[in-house]
Amino acid sequence: ASLFNMIPRERFSPLEHHHSLSSINLIPVPPKPTLVTYSTLMSRAISLHKPRVALRLWKLLQTQPNFYTNVISQKRRNGRNATSSYMDPSMLHKLETEESAIVPDVILCNTLMNAYAKMGDYRAAKAILNSMLGAKGVFTHEGIPKVKPTAVTYNTLADACKVAGELGAALDVPELMISQSEATGDKKLLPDLRTYTTLISTVARKSIDNQETRDIRSGGEKDPDMAFALLNRMKHEGIVPNGVTYSALIDVCRRCNRVDMALNGLRTMLKQKAKTNLASANTTARPIYHHKPLQNEAGAWTAAINACGKAGRTDTAIRLFRTMQKVGVKPSSWTCACLSDCLLKSTPIRIKELEEVLQYMKGAGLVPSEVMYTSLMGVALELSQKETRITKDGLQVQLIDNLSIDSEDTTTEAIFLFKQLMRSLLMQTEKEDMILKVFLVFQEMKNVGMLPDVAMYNSLLRACAVTGNIERAQSVLRRMEMDGIIPNRGTLKEAVTLAKNARRSEFALSVWATMHKKTSQTVPLKPKVSVEMMNDLMNNYASDLQNTSNHEERCQSTGK
Repeated sequence: ASLFNMIPRERFSPLEHHHSLSSINLIPVPPKPTLVTYSTLMSRAISLHKPRVALRLWKLLQTQPNFYTNVISQKRRNGRNATSSYMDPSMLHKLETEESAIVPDVILCNTLMNAYAKMGDYRAAKAILNSMLGAKGVFTHEGIPKVKPTAVTYNTLADACKVAGELGAALDVPELMISQSEATGDKKLLPDLRTYTTLISTVARKSIDNQETRDIRSGGEKDPDMAFALLNRMKHEGIVPNGVTYSALIDVCRRCNRVDMALNGLRTMLKQKAKTNLASANTTARPIYHHKPLQNEAGAWTAAINACGKAGRTDTAIRLFRTMQKVGVKPSSWTCACLSDCLLKSTPIRIKELEEVLQYMKGAGLVPSEVMYTSLMGVALELSQKETRITKDGLQVQLIDNLSIDSEDTTTEAIFLFKQLMRSLLMQTEKEDMILKVFLVFQEMKNVGMLPDVAMYNSLLRACAVTGNIERAQSVLRRMEMDGIIPNRGTLKEAVTLAKNARRSEFALSVWATMHKKTSQTVPLKPKVSVEMMNDLMNNYASDLQNTSNHEERCQSTGK
């Protein structure tokens, strides 16, 4: 109705005023999709890992009446100029401006090539490049006009070869770039950092087409020598490798089961960084590796840790994790996930080092990934089942190494894993997802017969405090009472935090009263902690007093 009132009345005759509102079409006719529309949709489909959807969009584009090939066909049927003349770039530009024809540009061609690259169809990607260059006598792609390629075009072709595991075809890409650069005089077409990084990553990959004869240039699937040769070639051409390059190099050595060469690749990176620091500092002092870290350097350390873990060299992986922190490189969540997987799969399980990793994640604010979450949960469940079985059978078997857990953590190693997993999940920013996972871990632990302690119940209360969920917190307290768990100082702290977030000061008082029922003495509080908690509790009271204007109610609240 508001839209109808905005329509100028002079546009309608008096007779039209008697028409119903439903008879007036206020929705404008949508404009026809343009080249940008299709390019955007195709890029979005690829980003969502749906390359086949992008190919369907390409086929849909070709059926549009204003697609340039359809416009040319219409002109041919009308007996106008020769069809071949319209394929010239200048004539295509004329069709685009005068006839509003859709002519694919380099962005759409690169997007279409990227869709084939994600599927590993390097032949179709090469056909697009042939069509863009206007090559004759070779396999071309239908609907692609002659367009000047860019460095992104060639790098996308190299990426298609990497996914397909065809190093031989990928090695042709730098030669094509050099040839085209010399022909056009465009130095931007020369191989760059991304080109060689992609080529190095292609080494020692298994071909997705097992029935095809492997190109001899692809080398063996367990031979990393080509990766080091490509690294030396890019250095010779003046291209400085970064952390992603060395990460790809080390990962190649890991696929070849050559952890010694993987560590050699890491040492090569450190020497390069030291040399760069010396050159910038203009001094002959001893190299200091932690100055000016390389771009994405943490990825190379992660790849080295992963390589050592896969080879069973757990101690080396742990040393790398500690060393990278000493030289100023911060481990990422992927670094912690790789090392955790290594520690969980070692025999015996390295619980003490795993605690170190989880403590680092907590201090750095890192949230475990879905893979790490699943891995920790699986191992904890397996350990808990074994520990339960050993208790029932009366056997004494040393499953994992001894661990002296401090403070309240005096339970089994399975309980320790569950507890650390719950604490790590509390770092998540998505509150609903966080509280769901924390309670899921707790329930899975109880399902296998493990008895939770007060620290695990405090983690549940912490999750409730972050989300302000009073109902769940009350359920947790009831469950604690049923299990005979006595609340401690941490319980009261989480209760006060929850009361503050939910503006419910009586909840903290109920927990305090429960604690005094269980103990005859006053609960001792550390000075710093008590001051913080009492400040929060007093702020809760002040907030509650502001909710009423009745003086008697205020006095009653104060009296409590």
